[in-house]
Amino acid sequence: MTLGPDTVAAGAGLIAFSSGMIWAAIGDVRTFLITNKLNMLIAVGFLVFAMPMGLGLNDLAAHIGIGLLTTTIAIAMFLVGVYGGGDAKLTGAAALWLGPTAMMPFILYTAIAGGILVVLLIASRHLARRYGLPKNPRWARRLLRKSSAVPYGVALGIGAILATPYTLWFPNI
Repeated sequence: MTLGPDTVAAGAGLIAFSSGMIWAAIGDVRTFLITNKLNMLIAVGFLVFAMPMGLGLNDLAAHIGIGLLTTTIAIAMFLVGVYGGGDAKLTGAAALWLGPTAMMPFILYTAIAGGILVVLLIASRHLARRYGLPKNPRWARRLLRKSSAVPYGVALGIGAILATPYTLWFPNI
């Protein structure tokens, strides 16, 4: 078996995309913030890797279309207060990479991961109220406060990474 340029690009793209999603998840846990810079880097990363990964113009258009549609829906969710702004932009950036073939697995895996995350946070926050908040690290103290938000970037990262085998470009690896 020989490694063609699309195989190398798809492998590098997988590493870049997964790294960006993991970085977003870690940042969301630590600071409840997913930066615009990171979201932009993830989105632009797709545009850099798309053609070398073997996506044709029609596939590229489908990925961009699903990215725009998903971003629009996620921003609407942000505007009504059910989603964070960074989460909305990260959802759109992930959708750009995943494309239409991986959107249903992405939604399913993200929902499952989000449900598990919420259950773990509720249990952890209950224990923290009962036994006291940790003194250090500060991010853990913030995370375990009852009034804190849910760092949904974790669920988005897990969902996106688990959905990558359903993308059009993953078989090129």
